[in-house]
Amino acid sequence: MTKRYLFATIIFMAGSITSFSQKTSNAYQFTIDLVNVQDDKVKVELIAPQIKKNQITYHLPKIIPGTYSEDDFGRYIERFKATDKKGAELPVSRLDTNSWTISSAEKLFKISYLVNDSYDDGATKQVIFEPAGSNIQKDTNYVINNHCFLGYFDDMKSVPYEVTILHPASMYGSTALTDMDKKATSDKFITESYNRIVDNPIMYDVPDTSVIRVGNTDVLISVFSLNKKITSAALAKKLSTLLQAQGKYLGGKLPVEKYAFIIYLDKRLFGYSHAEGALEHSYCSMYYYGNKSEEQLSQEFVDHAAHEFFHIITPLTIHSEEIQNFDFNHPKMSRHLWLYEGSTEYHAHMVQVKYGLITPDQLLTVLTSKINFAKNFYNDTVPFTVMSSGVLGVYKPQFGNVYQKGALINMCLDIKLLQLSKGKYGIMNLIHDLSNKYGKQKGFVDSTFFDEIEKLTYPEIRKFLDTYVAGPTPLPLQEYFALVGINYQAEMDTKDSAFSLGKISLAYNPQSGRMVVKDTTGMNVLGRKLGYHPGDVLMSLNGKDITGANQKSVTGSLYGSAKVGDSLTVLVSRKNPDGTDGTATLTGSMTKFPVKKYNVLSYIDNLTEEQAMLKNIWLKP
Repeated sequence: MTKRYLFATIIFMAGSITSFSQKTSNAYQFTIDLVNVQDDKVKVELIAPQIKKNQITYHLPKIIPGTYSEDDFGRYIERFKATDKKGAELPVSRLDTNSWTISSAEKLFKISYLVNDSYDDGATKQVIFEPAGSNIQKDTNYVINNHCFLGYFDDMKSVPYEVTILHPASMYGSTALTDMDKKATSDKFITESYNRIVDNPIMYDVPDTSVIRVGNTDVLISVFSLNKKITSAALAKKLSTLLQAQGKYLGGKLPVEKYAFIIYLDKRLFGYSHAEGALEHSYCSMYYYGNKSEEQLSQEFVDHAAHEFFHIITPLTIHSEEIQNFDFNHPKMSRHLWLYEGSTEYHAHMVQVKYGLITPDQLLTVLTSKINFAKNFYNDTVPFTVMSSGVLGVYKPQFGNVYQKGALINMCLDIKLLQLSKGKYGIMNLIHDLSNKYGKQKGFVDSTFFDEIEKLTYPEIRKFLDTYVAGPTPLPLQEYFALVGINYQAEMDTKDSAFSLGKISLAYNPQSGRMVVKDTTGMNVLGRKLGYHPGDVLMSLNGKDITGANQKSVTGSLYGSAKVGDSLTVLVSRKNPDGTDGTATLTGSMTKFPVKKYNVLSYIDNLTEEQAMLKNIWLKP
């Protein structure tokens, strides 16, 4: 991979965004000052809700759902102070990175602190994925992910939030929330809970916005571009056809009345996380991309947007109790990432083929890529339910498989449902029934979710879920593809030959930005001669620096100019026997090897009546 694209989900369920239009008597009353910014730090003040305890702890999140990383947002807080109504300071002790304990809390009137931003944090190894972070560029741009700025007291996340943001008159705050005061230099947003306020990021800048109407929903596209190469109008034009198709795919009426695409385009190639993509919310999605032209970004953004927009279904209206009652500092993870991310990724491609945005052959290319990634970069025998529940720990490296095998799980589930129902009931029918059963306000019980799916479908579907989602058995892809008239070949010889670096399995390290040798068991004779070790970090090829970002261009240039027998020198970073960092120079000769194709898909010409019926229903609206 030359780049790592991350997608993530942060979904919280509650009532209407505007349901708290009047000032409440016992609410968090925050003020975020974007006018008097000093040293790229923003002042936050809180007039606290009524506290009846002598001691209470104020928290910022350790983690937010969807990023699956412990980011410790409290580390960007400085000069934390608590005072009573007369301005006298109350005793405060910092419990940990994200928590402050306040004594004499029954006297608490105000809390104040400064917030630094994560976009400029290149000093720490604990890098925050940019769509989850914060940006403070005075009078230019502010990315306000509210979990970076606002906290909560113990057991008080369900108290209403009133957030006033002071800003220059020239700047507009793009968000899915509704501004309640309509003033030129301040906005007020009111929500019923902490979950709701942090579920709605806001981006302030000189506005570049467009709106698309999709069914009953107004969709805002807001762009901030440092290089000025891309406008909201250009992205809206690219998105319009897709969004109209998604509206039809979802039945014409969407579960939200307003949705926002909030897009930050950097002038750097990458931010400090070395990743691009989006963080999904209930009513919006926050995007970060490096320096790209409109042509470079267009299809990439459409694919990402197709995925993120479908999160208005899963897990907005279908989610477990772990998501409904998310614990920001000691979370328990749901077992059903196969649904939240896998089904969303599957729908993102199926809507495009069903409504003519991509061809059926292009769909096969997408599916082949997912099979290759799932089998080559991830452990195909780890049950998805086990991976999901342990994704913060030992299974964190497996998370990316939700977009690969997770989508394939949903494809197989869709095809099996169509077969059992003779084309009358597919995965979207199941999603519809689950949405009606649960909805925004009710989470399902994680451990009994398969029981509920079985009640709505067939015993064979329960067996599928137990075997291929909760079990270690690889998906029977050949069997399921055949049902819709597709031939699947796990391996196919060709007459071609090509250069190789030794047939090693590589993985991307986002902290270093380098490619790491993940596995050497499949090395060819060149790889064995070079002598790779698992854990080797690729530093250079024939003297040219190689990173995750330039890997494709460096290897492409090498392969394009080399001749068989030319020398090959690979410099790797490798641990010494005593555990210290060292390097090793691996030498060999440029060698060509026969090319094999893996996981080859093609449409079958002569179909049975059942295959033709299922293929038609599967690929068309």
